[in-house]
Amino acid sequence: MSFQNREDFLHAAGLFEFAMLVIGLFLGWVFSVGAVEQVHWNLSAVMWGSLAGAVLFLVILGVEHLPFDPLKSIQDTVLKIIGRPLSQCNLLELALLACLAGIGEEVLFRGFLMTWLESIGGYWIGLGVSSVAFGLVHSVTWVYTIFATMAGGFLGWLFDATGQRNLLVPIVSHSLYDFLAFIMIAREAKKMYDDEPFEEEPETKNEFEW
Repeated sequence: MSFQNREDFLHAAGLFEFAMLVIGLFLGWVFSVGAVEQVHWNLSAVMWGSLAGAVLFLVILGVEHLPFDPLKSIQDTVLKIIGRPLSQCNLLELALLACLAGIGEEVLFRGFLMTWLESIGGYWIGLGVSSVAFGLVHSVTWVYTIFATMAGGFLGWLFDATGQRNLLVPIVSHSLYDFLAFIMIAREAKKMYDDEPFEEEPETKNEFEW
């Protein structure tokens, strides 16, 4: 599936990320896992999350420039699917979408799934299974799935990185990474599509025009 206009993309992406949040909160309620209760607002968490998000973005950016054909395939696939609509979004829209993704997905995969699995099989089971699930949800290509799984492991580690379990750290990291990635994809898409005319839906003629 590929999106050719901003409105359809924002609607679909926003609905998907909101669904992740609702599912995470619902499952947390069913299994008595308080994801929201694991969010502790403090400056240290924001700083850790921001630093980790920037580092994650730079690492992925560096890896994507390696001379490896499957990596090129990831770039082409992502640009084909979401490049054009992202290039039509403004920075506020990109930031809001990134924040919604960071909140929704972290509540589901770290706040609920990782925490719940830990209560059953211990820390490594929780971290490993939730990371794999996170990768599978982002299975654009098999290489991207591996990257997303590793990123999920990193975000899971960030959950406890400050010495206090705090979901705010991976939320900030995830949101910042997505925001920077969206900007980069939008920039590349503009280079690709600027010379191509955008085909709009033909206007329907009013048959009852006097």
